[in-house]
Amino acid sequence: MSSKKNKTSYVILGLLNEENLSGYEIKRIVDDRLSFFWNESFGQIYPELKRLTSEGLIAVSSADRPVYSKQSIKYEITEPGRLELQEWLKSPVEKELIRFEILLKLYFSNANSSDTMLEHVKEFQTSHLRQQQLFQQFEAQLKQNIDVHSNHRQILMVLSFGQKMWEAYAAWSEETLRLLEQNITAQEDDTDE
Repeated sequence: MSSKKNKTSYVILGLLNEENLSGYEIKRIVDDRLSFFWNESFGQIYPELKRLTSEGLIAVSSADRPVYSKQSIKYEITEPGRLELQEWLKSPVEKELIRFEILLKLYFSNANSSDTMLEHVKEFQTSHLRQQQLFQQFEAQLKQNIDVHSNHRQILMVLSFGQKMWEAYAAWSEETLRLLEQNITAQEDDTDE
């Protein structure tokens, strides 16, 4: 049963297993907490909320009933939804898909100037540094509230993976910037001759 669902459904079921949330709140949590390893769009979340509701795996929360807009509709996981989540957690992990547009552009960058790639790498470095700082704050908050929720220890393990990834991104960025700057200097030297 669980292999037929897309992964968006498990993101939703997993987050609703922690607390009742609206589609907007689900998107915000994915963007704030999961962004270094997962992403979802509103165009994926809202249709999936509708489908999971029609399948009885989630329901509109009766505790959070005032409904004025899509953003204010909160959902809760049902018992069949919890069972579905448990089945998915037991299933084998699929092969990870890795897509870094920056690496694809760098791979083909001989068709463009090193200056352009230098700017792309600087933006990559800055963006991931901001994410790392945000997650350091999140990690500090979790450590202060480690016993508030049963999954805080697992979240810290996930964050540890992210921190190690960001350390690798930072080291790669520094090395790549240095090499690109050397390429630019070499190109300038070639044009001067």
